[in-house]
Amino acid sequence: MLHTGKSADYVNLALKNGAVSLVINLGSGAFEALVEPVNGKFNDNAWHDVKVTRNLRQHSGIGHAMVTISVDGILTTTGYTQEDYTMLGSDDFFYVGGSPSTADLPGSPVSNNFMGCLKEVVYKNNDVRLELSRLAKQGDPKMKIHGVVAFKCENVATLDPITFETPESFISLPKWNAKKTGSISFDFRTTEPNGLILFSHGKPRHQKDAKHPQMIKVDFFAIEMLDGHLYLLLDMGSGTIKIKALLKKVNDGEWYHVDFQRDGRSGTISVNTLRTPYTAPGESEILDLDDELYLGGLPENKAGLVFPTEVWTALLNYGYVGCIRDLFIDGQSKDIRQMAEVQSTAGVKPSCSRETAKPCLSNPCKNNGMCRDGWNRYVCDCSGTGYLGRSCEREATVLSYDGSMFMKIQLPVVMHTEAEDVSLRFRSQRAYGILMATTSRDSADTLRLELDAGRVKLTVNLDCIRINCNSSKGPETLFAGYNLNDNEWHTVRVVRRGKSLKLTVDDQQAMTGQMAGDHTRLEFHNIETGIITERRYLSSVPSNFIGHLQSLTFNGMAYIDLCKNGDIDYCELNARFGFRNIIADPVTFKTKSSYVALATLQAYTSMHLFFQFKTTSLDGLILYNSGDGNDFIVVELVKGYLHYVFDLGNGANLIKGSSNKPLNDNQWHNVMISRDTSNLHTVKIDTKITTQITAGARNLDLKSDLYIGGVAKETYKSLPKLVHAKEGFQGCLASVDLNGRLPDLISDALFCSGQIERGCEGPSTTCQEDSCSNQGVCLQQWDGFSCDCSMTSFSGPLCNDPGTTYIFSKGGGQITYKWPPNDRPSTRADRLAIGFSTVQKEAVLVRVDSSSGLGDYLELHIHQGKIGVKFNVGTDDIAIEESNAIINDGKYHVVRFTRSGGNATLQVDSWPVIERYPAGNNDNERLAIARQRIPYRLGRVVDEWLLDKGRQLTIFNSQATIIIGGKEQGQPFQGQLSGLYYNGLKVLNMAAENDANIAIVGNVRLVGEVPSSMTTESTATAMQSEMSTSIMETTTTLATSTARRGKPPTKEPISQTTDDILVASAECPSDDEDIDPCEPSSANPTRAGGREPYPGSAEVIRESSSTTGMVVGIVAAAALCILILLYAMYKYRNRDEGSYHVDESRNYISNSAQSNGAVVKEKQPSSAKSANKNKKNKDKEYYV
Repeated sequence: MLHTGKSADYVNLALKNGAVSLVINLGSGAFEALVEPVNGKFNDNAWHDVKVTRNLRQHSGIGHAMVTISVDGILTTTGYTQEDYTMLGSDDFFYVGGSPSTADLPGSPVSNNFMGCLKEVVYKNNDVRLELSRLAKQGDPKMKIHGVVAFKCENVATLDPITFETPESFISLPKWNAKKTGSISFDFRTTEPNGLILFSHGKPRHQKDAKHPQMIKVDFFAIEMLDGHLYLLLDMGSGTIKIKALLKKVNDGEWYHVDFQRDGRSGTISVNTLRTPYTAPGESEILDLDDELYLGGLPENKAGLVFPTEVWTALLNYGYVGCIRDLFIDGQSKDIRQMAEVQSTAGVKPSCSRETAKPCLSNPCKNNGMCRDGWNRYVCDCSGTGYLGRSCEREATVLSYDGSMFMKIQLPVVMHTEAEDVSLRFRSQRAYGILMATTSRDSADTLRLELDAGRVKLTVNLDCIRINCNSSKGPETLFAGYNLNDNEWHTVRVVRRGKSLKLTVDDQQAMTGQMAGDHTRLEFHNIETGIITERRYLSSVPSNFIGHLQSLTFNGMAYIDLCKNGDIDYCELNARFGFRNIIADPVTFKTKSSYVALATLQAYTSMHLFFQFKTTSLDGLILYNSGDGNDFIVVELVKGYLHYVFDLGNGANLIKGSSNKPLNDNQWHNVMISRDTSNLHTVKIDTKITTQITAGARNLDLKSDLYIGGVAKETYKSLPKLVHAKEGFQGCLASVDLNGRLPDLISDALFCSGQIERGCEGPSTTCQEDSCSNQGVCLQQWDGFSCDCSMTSFSGPLCNDPGTTYIFSKGGGQITYKWPPNDRPSTRADRLAIGFSTVQKEAVLVRVDSSSGLGDYLELHIHQGKIGVKFNVGTDDIAIEESNAIINDGKYHVVRFTRSGGNATLQVDSWPVIERYPAGNNDNERLAIARQRIPYRLGRVVDEWLLDKGRQLTIFNSQATIIIGGKEQGQPFQGQLSGLYYNGLKVLNMAAENDANIAIVGNVRLVGEVPSSMTTESTATAMQSEMSTSIMETTTTLATSTARRGKPPTKEPISQTTDDILVASAECPSDDEDIDPCEPSSANPTRAGGREPYPGSAEVIRESSSTTGMVVGIVAAAALCILILLYAMYKYRNRDEGSYHVDESRNYISNSAQSNGAVVKEKQPSSAKSANKNKKNKDKEYYV
């Protein structure tokens, strides 16, 4: 309002923040007084009376001055002492209402000139009275008037503050004509770190340079906030200056006054009177601004706007959120509130208040978005969520890429940036692939994100070839993350500010770097994903991407969703919207002799392989590459499971992939196999991971061709020992990735063999619910399907042909199958099925007996017109019966029986399945207690005895005969029997073929001819079907119960694997002091006459052929010992039991591989009556 004096001798009266400020300095330091009203502010458009007085008294040469200031009667009085200087200089002059540079006046607390009304401005001292306002009105020659001063009081528009509530809100002001000089001042207040406050630019002009195409240059002026700091940016055509106006951050929510003054090339930027001078480079002194002056941000439609690379907030789309007030341009106030109303600007509020509550306390960000408190708002970081929107409430669009797909954003104009914010989410199973890259048509400039060996690699290359900058050191690279090819979503964030780089993956620690050189500008025409199409300046092209992308945001633009919604029209893409299963470049190997050869696999120090496969075959060689010495790598299917076999020079290693079930289920499976430099091998199948570290050699030195799908027929014989493959892979392969290389299996092949076709149609016919009749089980094959009819009693390709049928006439008859003596199976589980029709109430249909003396048996019979099964595999008879179905009605019925240990199931026709769980054996608990008191040295022997005792309760030992017809049991069957199946044996079929192991007696007649299914070709199919059928296992429980299940599915569960048949080899060591277990080997039951075996799925233990001879010899040799020890045994039997009690609840049966020196107790032969077996519960102990 008034100022007189200079340097350290002045008086300054001003209006500051609505209060009256007085600053006086008469040589001994400044004194400041501030008078505030009781209520409100003095800038209330009402008259106020201000008086300042100063009285000086001298005492002993010391001046003592008393200063008094009053505003509307509110007094502030301060006394202070002066030094020698006590008078204002006579050459001083007065400023009333402002000055040419108010911010530069000594002691001035403000930078604005006064806008309003002043009257009765009077200065007087002992000598003179100056009525300054009257003299100015009268035109006194000593008074000079600057600007527009009206000598009458007019209403002044109130300069209310405004609030920009969103980053998108802004106000456009008239063009600022400040070619030579100019000033802008305003107050602001915010808590947000970033925002563009003021911006304007001039006419674009083309600057031609021999080294590069035309560059667009503009004059511009900007004031912006970045990371809480305030910056001034100015370019008058001869170079840009960027000044940090204040060292401290200014986003603390307090008011800050900014004043920008310019005169030609020099000027100042001051914040709260702290001035920072500047001088622009070059010769130009003219600031040529041709566009509007934007306050608070920029319009969404930026057509025609040119953004200098130095104005980072404009390119990053950071609008200002906070308050602005008291905007003055060239000393003239601007009513920004009225401008906002006229422009109907959304998001601009005509007031300024700060909410005390923190918005994030209410957890407004959905879907795990990260919340940050802004200015009266919350800000959600949705980059890691897969969602978009202010509150992360809208699901982001997913793009699916199959290696041939891309999305390319072709920007309308070439972009030049010095700062970027990039974020995206990806999901992939490949270790290599381009995620996102900026590309230029005119340079090698790029900002590129890609997967490299399972890590995210950031490459920034600022091409110095075409512009005047120091030669760079080449691209800057950063790596982050590990094992990111795990088919899970990962979030990548990149922040570049000039030469500073920051790369973050998920929530891991950020990787930072500094770029070399002074050049910081990135040029690009395109933003590309999936495939880089702009390859002119690329020295190496990254691998194409296979996987999914989501939430790609570049400098605030969510491009995937903008493209999908049609908000921008410069998208080019063939990637598919939505989350889709990716099957890239599928190829079908139609036969097991088909394969391709590719160039040698490059896997010397490390390796990342990925492929997808789909097959119905149990076995097959998928990949093979040999090398120097013994080095090789193999991937194969063995019995439906994946094997990874390799040799780095220290011997072959085998890693079996982990999967819950066999992989030949005609479904796509994903396989990732990797080896890092520390010899950590990883095999991942779908979601199951297996790892193994190998010691020694670290390099895989491969030389010859890489074979995919198989090898030549003669090569299988020379494959390494750990490789099982005897034939090639039949099925589909897709998405093959060899260390980042995506080969085309057909066009890149060095040569092909066999039938190989593009695409994957899979089987022409697939298993349906009704594919197989009569509850036959459908087995999917690559070239169709087959039916397992074993448990149906029917035959034929679809289980709808009658099975081999025999009629048992009056008087009875019998069909007997005898296993060869050296080939008698012992089973833990059995499966029996047969079809029949009869009118009998009592009859035995089928009976299976163990060897003479053992007493194990299984019998299928009719009792009182109802079907039942009785069996004994250890201690007690176990019976199961279908009591609700009457089956002696002369109609055709099918019965199915399964046993697993002592548990059993029975089903007649489509009646519900009956389940039978026998009582638990309490002997086991007693034996376990006794084991704790056995001396240590005897522990192993006792453990083996206990183990075998438990096994006896579940094993049907040494099966010798299958008797059909019941004649021998005294309950002959009359009627017809069809399609008998027992543990892989089709006994009636074998009888019809006159098998040497089968005898037929009595009135038994074959109906029709031998089924055609027994031809050589179809027998192999039948064998495969039977071998593919798993046993229905049930769990033994302690309580006795018989329960019905609800009607089961018409198809039994099928697992396309076969339990190994265990063979107790005669080559096992026989030292009973230290018995080492033998390695079980696989074998199939064979039949006399050299015919093909009938395989079964039951688990089998074979007896040695030497059992009889060994037992006779042992008994003869031990007879004398038994007589000698008779008395000792008698005494032992009558003594007290002692420290432990062994309860033999059943016979202990040893086969010859285990029975050297053992006495075998004879079982009573089990005939029609088996009650004798229940008497064997007496505890017995024998010593030899």
